[in-house]
Parts: sequence; C-alpha cells; structure tokens
Amino acid sequence: MRKLLLISFDFIREGEPNTSLAIGSIMSYLYTKEEYGSEFEVKHHTINMFSLNSNTTSLDIAQEIAYVDFNSFNFIAISAYVWNEKYLNDLMHILRIKYSFSGKFILGGYQISYSNNPSVEYPNCDLFVDGYGEDTVYQILMGKYKAGLVKSSLEFSDIPSPYTTGIIPISENQSKVRIETKRGCPYKCTFCAHRDLTNNKVLIKANDRVFEELIFFKNMNVNKINILDPIFNAGKDYLVILNKMVSIGLTSLVSIQTRFETISGEKGQEFLNLCEKLNIHLEFGLQTAIRNESILIKRKNQPEKIASVMEELNNRGISYEVSLIYGLPSQTLNSFNESIKFLKKNGCHNIKAFPLMLLKGTELYLEKEKYKMEEKTINEFDIPVVVKSDSFTEKEWLQMKERAEDLEYVNDRV
Repeated sequence: MRKLLLISFDFIREGEPNTSLAIGSIMSYLYTKEEYGSEFEVKHHTINMFSLNSNTTSLDIAQEIAYVDFNSFNFIAISAYVWNEKYLNDLMHILRIKYSFSGKFILGGYQISYSNNPSVEYPNCDLFVDGYGEDTVYQILMGKYKAGLVKSSLEFSDIPSPYTTGIIPISENQSKVRIETKRGCPYKCTFCAHRDLTNNKVLIKANDRVFEELIFFKNMNVNKINILDPIFNAGKDYLVILNKMVSIGLTSLVSIQTRFETISGEKGQEFLNLCEKLNIHLEFGLQTAIRNESILIKRKNQPEKIASVMEELNNRGISYEVSLIYGLPSQTLNSFNESIKFLKKNGCHNIKAFPLMLLKGTELYLEKEKYKMEEKTINEFDIPVVVKSDSFTEKEWLQMKERAEDLEYVNDRV
C-alpha cells in the first residue's frame, strides 16, 4: 500500500476548522476513490502560520512533526506558497537527511504552478503539481507519474464536499467555514495570481453541490460562511446561489468577494435585492480609484460607476468594505491618499489597504524592472513587498504604510 503524508501551511484563525478547504478538498477526493484503504492511504498534518514567527526555522518545523514515522510513507506532499517559500528546500533536506525519509517529495501550489523551472528552484523535490492537486495526487498515488512536472486535469464537479463527507469536521454553531463555488478568475489583473495561469479557465462547481453545503451549514447553525471565489458575482450562476440562500432561510453571515462593474443592469439590481434579504457582507478589491493607475494593472476601474454603486449600497444599508493596494505602478503618496478620499467622499467607512506583493507568475512580477520596483521583507511572514519604485520613495512608501495602518485602526474601532 502506498502512503502519503500531506503537510500544509495554513492560516487557521480562531473559530475555523483545523483543516483548510484546499487540503479538505484533496482529501475528500482521495477518500472517495475505490482504491483508498487497499492501494493507498493519506494522512495530514497542518502547520498554522499564525503559530510561527520570524525566528521559526525549517528545523523547528521538522521537529514539530517528528512524531511521524517518515519511512512508513512513500510520499510527502507539501503545499508551496509565498508565505512558506523560505522553509521548503531546507525542510525537505532535513526530512531526508536528519529523519531519513527515503520516499518521494511532492510540491504543489502557486509557487510551483507559476515557476519557470521548479526542478531548479527546488532540487530536493521529485514531483511537481502544476495546477489543482486533487486528481493529480491521485494519479501519482496510482503510479501514473514517477517524477518531474505534472499538469493537472480536473472536473470540479467530481470533488465531493469535504464538509458533508466529514473530512472537515463541523460542530454545531461553528464560528466560520470557507467554501468555493468556482475556481479561477475571468479577469487579467497584472498583480493577481487567482487567475488560472496554467489553463486560463474558470472551473464551476455544480449548483447541487453548492446547495448541499449551504443546507448543511444552515442545519449546523454556522455563524459565518466565507465564499472564496475571486469574483463571486461573475458568470451565470451567482444569482441562482443567492436565491437558494434566501429560499432556505439562511441566516449565517455570508462574506463574498465582488466587483463593482458587474453590479449593473437588471442582474445588478437583482443581485442587490437578494443581498438585502440576506445577512451578507461584500468585499470589493478596488486596489485604486485612480483611472490611470488601474489601466496599468489591467483593471480599468470606472470611478463614476463605482461611486454610483456605493451610493446604492449605502442607501440600501448593505454591509461592504473596499480594499486598496499601495505600491502600484505610477502610484504616488498623493494618489494613494486620493483613492482613500474618493472612497470616504462616497460614503465608504470600511477601507483596508495592503502592500503590493510581486507574486511569481503574474505579469507585474515580470515588470519589476520596468517600474524600477524594489522589495523588502518586512512583515511577520517574511513575504517581500514593494517599498520603492520610479514613482515613490521608500520614505513615501512608509507614509502610505502608516496611512494604511490608520485605516485598520479606524476599522477596529468601528
């Protein structure tokens, strides 16, 4: 029997299940295969990023999981993201040398899908999953792939719910859960890695699967449902899903990521009407209210349309927030402040701002030299952020950072 150990680096907040949705999805897919238990089996260990700090080393992480008999596993699969990038090579080396793991390492996640040459970047690894991991990991366990880069092929509707199958345990009055109704994004913002850069597709979950989870959450009295779709109100099924929430009398707080421009016409009005009937919170990733800045990141924001939608949200009393990015191409301290003023002028009282990260595989990552962007590692997870460019100094960036922190303080006080 082939045995797999999944090691994931997750952001598990208070009130959330200890298994992330990404891992739960992989495990529920594998657990329902007829070969599970006879030809292969899977174990999982999560490492909560909130338990780590800047002094945490790969050896510390290896010691945390040292209770495992590594040689009883044929494969160790590790999630690879920007927040745990610094641990990956050393961790594999330590598990191989210090703990005598003799099987094969598998890496999957954004850092692999968007790598130009993962075998060079991660020389201690044997197999690399490019794209979504559910079926690819299954094929590896069944012996189809032995080494190298494996591109994923996945029918989203084939994945059973990790919640209704019990892979992610939910208790009565669970504080928070995360679900998805689609994967990928139809837009092409240059800074974002949510788009499927490998296959350029948006995968849609079958509505009956979504309904099954919503009814389950209602019956369990879940307090908050975070829908992780990059843009929930894109495509053709989002109104159907909202209507289902209304019809089953869902009272959970539902948080969704939305886009201003898609709230238009009859569908836009129906969307807002349904939001009024639900306990819903809308998250708008505006990034900038300055038209020229938005064009450079292929966002093409429409300030007049945005102001109109915010007016309607305010009039209807629909809860929402808007997030900005500081450090964008051509952005200045003044233009960042103008974006904030625009939002406040139009009645937005929940504004958040985050520093620009140059994520591997994105268009902006490749344009670093074009805009003379310089990065520094300054946050608690050692993720590089842009602190200087041809349009702002590091001193001005620090002022933007202070303004962003002031916004967060105001949000916490409200």
